[in-house]
Amino acid sequence: MSTVAAETSPSDPIPSFDNLLLDCPEEGIVILSSYQGSHEFLVPKLYIIHSSPILREEILLPPNPRPGLSATAVQSGVEGSTDSDTANANAHCVVQLPVNGTTLISLLSYILPVPPILPSTAEQIMELLSVAQMYKMDVVLTHLRNHIAQRQPPLIRKETAFSIYALAQKYGLRTEALQAARCTLSFSSLTFQGLAEEDKLRLMPGAFLHELWKYHRRFWSILSSEIYEFKASRVGELAIAKDSNCESLTDSGIPYWLDGYLFRLGSACIHNFLDFTTFHSEYGDHSEGRCSKMHDHGCLYCSEVSDEVLHEFWEALGAVVQGSMAKVRFLPITVSVDRTELGWCTG
Repeated sequence: MSTVAAETSPSDPIPSFDNLLLDCPEEGIVILSSYQGSHEFLVPKLYIIHSSPILREEILLPPNPRPGLSATAVQSGVEGSTDSDTANANAHCVVQLPVNGTTLISLLSYILPVPPILPSTAEQIMELLSVAQMYKMDVVLTHLRNHIAQRQPPLIRKETAFSIYALAQKYGLRTEALQAARCTLSFSSLTFQGLAEEDKLRLMPGAFLHELWKYHRRFWSILSSEIYEFKASRVGELAIAKDSNCESLTDSGIPYWLDGYLFRLGSACIHNFLDFTTFHSEYGDHSEGRCSKMHDHGCLYCSEVSDEVLHEFWEALGAVVQGSMAKVRFLPITVSVDRTELGWCTG
């Protein structure tokens, strides 16, 4: 599966191992990266055990290296010492995390008292989030997500929503998958033809796409019901329809153009459904006589509707849409990265 990374923010620092040169007391721990070219860092144990209950449990347990996992002891005593008792007493605990060096340096920068380093690509960011999630680093996750939310342009937006959704599914990140899925609701459709035309089919396995399609179905089903309730109970109380003298009203007293707009929205026929410009354009077609029902003349009453009245309606409608999104809270994670192995030893 190939993915498209989000644009690099020019303000993001490039990961540097020099940023983690800390004075480490005797109560230190060696963190090793895996994969190509293992990197190691001697860091204060206190920060590590406070950051993750999983790592705390592994570090504080009596030495019992797991079979099949590489283990290393780093001696902090006098170089060349052959006294095994002294070596054992001064050896640092070693933990090897199943991540590459770039991800490890970023992770440690969010744990230790140094400037945080957010990776530059979308996949690296998703991998970093997944590692923090795997080790139950709740404070790190919060810090990371707050940092990500400050990026400009945003990490998750219409242009990147599809690829970020695929990455979030790949790395088992339900929060990011749901955010990206919501962002894809502005897509014209999730048909194979439409996705092929937008060159998006190559970005994810079919299982990911199927979950996204089901999410869209659930959302539009809920929104259709919510729009029906909104028309029946709320629209008539808003200034745009209350005591309206519009020249073209439905039996319920709602202007035809507005009733049609809501119908198409509830039927998933409006592609940019949160676009005020589209809504205002339909209002203009009615008030200026560009729709068939007005017979080439505008509606004098509706042409005098103020911007405040239009925005009042738009805000009420936006609340309905946001409420519908909130009701689709669960998005199954189809596949996640398997990084369950944790290598550790104590000297």
